Amino acid sequence: MAGPAVSVLIIVHNRAHTIGAAVRSVLQQTLRDFELVVVDDGSTDGTAEVVAGFDDPRLRLVTTTLNQGIPLARNRALGEATGKYIAWLDSDDLCHPERLRVQHDFLERHPRIDMIGSAARKIRADGTLMKAGRVPFRCHEEIRALLLFRSAFQQSSIFGRSESIKAVPYDPAFPVCEDVDMFARFTDQYRAENLPRFLIARRIHAGQTIRSNVERIIDRQMAISARKLARLGMSHDEAELRKHVILGGSFDNQISDELIDWSEGWFDRIRAANRARHCYEEAALKPVFDLIVMKAALRRVMKDPSRIGRLARLAARHPRGLLALAKDAALPLLPIGGQPSAAGLRPLLRA
Repeated sequence: MAGPAVSVLIIVHNRAHTIGAAVRSVLQQTLRDFELVVVDDGSTDGTAEVVAGFDDPRLRLVTTTLNQGIPLARNRALGEATGKYIAWLDSDDLCHPERLRVQHDFLERHPRIDMIGSAARKIRADGTLMKAGRVPFRCHEEIRALLLFRSAFQQSSIFGRSESIKAVPYDPAFPVCEDVDMFARFTDQYRAENLPRFLIARRIHAGQTIRSNVERIIDRQMAISARKLARLGMSHDEAELRKHVILGGSFDNQISDELIDWSEGWFDRIRAANRARHCYEEAALKPVFDLIVMKAALRRVMKDPSRIGRLARLAARHPRGLLALAKDAALPLLPIGGQPSAAGLRPLLRA
């Protein structure tokens, strides 16, 4: 018997307060041919009971006695998937009702692309939807270049061909940043893009990994970046590698004027190394460098508004970075499926 068109995969650990909304957002998809596999990774707060309370034949709950950690739980979910395509969703995030249909139809029309992501709206801790969103780079070449520094996808938006996704499992050596590590390895083998549409919404809260495991995240991101820089043949010391990661990450308290100044010479070194090794398209590096600098400078200004003049001078030298930031601000106002992008999400927040 043929499997479903899509296997939607959620792994969860102690998210009884959010998993219900995540599951409902999947069960209300306009594309109906899917299975939803929820792997409860040793929860102790009643998460499994919340999932078991849904009466839908497309939902399958898999439980583990002990908490295995994110990479092994993700691999367990991949092993359970029987669909032609795989879609991920984090246990505290939501899908727009059109998400599966939009992504499924896109890959059906583009057989050379193996995985896609999307833009993401943000949900405040109080459960209300923010106007702001995150708009990732769209094309494969720029995605690969951005992965030199940071993630190029929202994990909850990942949708791909089952055989390709399963061919690049998650590495247990990355208890955090397991998604970035997978993206970096995946895009070296397969083509990936992002859709400039808000198909998911992400909750922003104090319990997120990036807020509670900063040093572990920096350490694991340094391992990923070191591997990428080695392919370019670039030598570096530990301090330079850490600067590289801080520059590309969301570590606001560690951004300084000195770091931004240092980046100009560092980018020149990356360009020179790439001309020798031809790992990345030269045209893709420039917009990535521009975005990295402008995001860092904007975080600096948010901490110290007196640096606004410096931000303006950097914008003159890195115009594509300014354009990318403008898209972040403007895209949430654009329609999705003929309706405002928030229209399909707000009912899920009220449920």
